[in-house]
Amino acid sequence: MLTGPLLLPPVVLAVLLLLSGASKVRHTEATRSAFAQLRLPRSLTGSAAPRALPWAEIALAGALLVAPPPFAVPAALLALLVFLAYLVVIARALTFDHPVTCGCFGELGLGEVTRRTLVRNALLVLLAGLTVWSATAPTSVVARLLGAGASTWVWFALLVLVGATLLTTFGGTKGEPLTPPVRGGAGAGAGAPEDAELDYRRQPLPFASLIDDEGISHSLTDLTRQGAQLLVFVSPGCAPCAAPIAQIPQWATDLGPVRVRGVVAAPIEATLSVVPELDGHLLHDPQATTTRIFGTGTPGAVLLGMDGLLAGGPVEGSDAVLEFVEDVRAELVDSGVISDAR
Repeated sequence: MLTGPLLLPPVVLAVLLLLSGASKVRHTEATRSAFAQLRLPRSLTGSAAPRALPWAEIALAGALLVAPPPFAVPAALLALLVFLAYLVVIARALTFDHPVTCGCFGELGLGEVTRRTLVRNALLVLLAGLTVWSATAPTSVVARLLGAGASTWVWFALLVLVGATLLTTFGGTKGEPLTPPVRGGAGAGAGAPEDAELDYRRQPLPFASLIDDEGISHSLTDLTRQGAQLLVFVSPGCAPCAAPIAQIPQWATDLGPVRVRGVVAAPIEATLSVVPELDGHLLHDPQATTTRIFGTGTPGAVLLGMDGLLAGGPVEGSDAVLEFVEDVRAELVDSGVISDAR
């Protein structure tokens, strides 16, 4: 058996499972949200499965490392089945009519499901298959590591070097968001004085469009002809989106001339079946194109000024969105556009 190389697959899988499980332990609701967005059976989403999954991943990681024969092979086969299941779930998600956000590795891997996600999971299945082969060795992975020679550790050093090179070359984003993070909240386009936006670089609205509940497409510029627009990017299956979703109808009342709209990638009818309270407050963003243009995820928010320029944002994250809206309201109050009474 190729002792050195075949130690790599179980070690890599164990490390990934440990990181994934540890991240999910701290963010159970994000895992439950991922279950919902991936349209797993409600019997799973509403059960203890989201809370148990991280601990199961941690336990499986430990089994891959320390299980001796004859238990090593069943542990490796279980890992193979788990990663095959993950692959099937991701492949199925790619057939949905709207983008899905999946915390496949907890907060460490929070992002939109794409073909790249599918390729990654296919590679993990390949690693799991090699782990089954590795598990046929006469000793556990830990025992083999403790007795490893210099050549084995050279393999590990090369793995770290190659991984670091690939991460620094291809990892991360390929560019900055459309605008830098907001510092001053709303700009003059929403009715606030111009000196409130001195530290915020305003830009023309991008060429993008959203569809209303009557199926009519509106460019962002067209929307602002109706007045300033506060767009809140949400997804009904996203746990961090729950607070902004609950506030959208109230914001629509509180912010006076600023029109508050929830922006969803799913069809409006499908969204209203989950959150009917957003009726009359939604715009459809097919394929999440506008969301991507602004470089934000869900929840996120951006303020469009009635002068055709960005007036605030984009911001991302539940707390950031709530704070952003409060900043917009405060500036509207300070400028006399609305009263301070709620």
